[in-house]
Amino acid sequence: MSDAIRKGFSPICITVFGSTAREGIGNDLDLLIVLDDSVKPLDKNIDRLLYGQLKDFYKRFAIDPFVTSLSAFREHYLKGSPFLGLILREGRLLYMKDAAKEWFRQSEDELKMADYLLRGGFYRGACLHAQQAIEKALKALLLSKGWELEKTHSAERLLVLAEEYRITIDVTEDDIVYIDSIYRGRYPAEAGLLPLGEPTIAEAQRAVGIAKGVMTSAATFVHVHDADA
Repeated sequence: MSDAIRKGFSPICITVFGSTAREGIGNDLDLLIVLDDSVKPLDKNIDRLLYGQLKDFYKRFAIDPFVTSLSAFREHYLKGSPFLGLILREGRLLYMKDAAKEWFRQSEDELKMADYLLRGGFYRGACLHAQQAIEKALKALLLSKGWELEKTHSAERLLVLAEEYRITIDVTEDDIVYIDSIYRGRYPAEAGLLPLGEPTIAEAQRAVGIAKGVMTSAATFVHVHDADA
């Protein structure tokens, strides 16, 4: 189904949400399809065109598609749309254009922010953004190998999955456990690194250093992968 939509519209992303996404089974498919703003016409004709692309699938599924432009999606999401918020929390991503590259770009942004906060003395924020940089870099690598995106924040799990895909990352087990302790300690009610007090400069430096090491390994792999492609 994703391939049929991609051939007709070149979407930015396709997400299934609702009961089928939550339970993993079912014939009712609620789809959110986000198109680039350059795709024209994004009007009432889109429903007819989409039906033509998915006609064969209507024999097996009750499909309820919602189509929006990227700019409209961003506008309503930033305004706090509960509908889009629910989709992002509970939905299952079926397709994302240039997914691996986008996740890696975001991981680079997270690392820059971590480094900036470290230099500014904001050690808690530096730790959290370092963890995000590692998580997103590992997901980028896995997506480049055909992995189906799942909702996990555990660097330990992502690293094990990377090994299964024969992706080698230069990081120790102790460092990965340390990074996961940062994620688990995001909230005061949970046990972990950060709730025990503000992290020290040494702890923040360690987190950012680990992130830089992972990013270096990831960047090497991504560049090799792109060259092979």
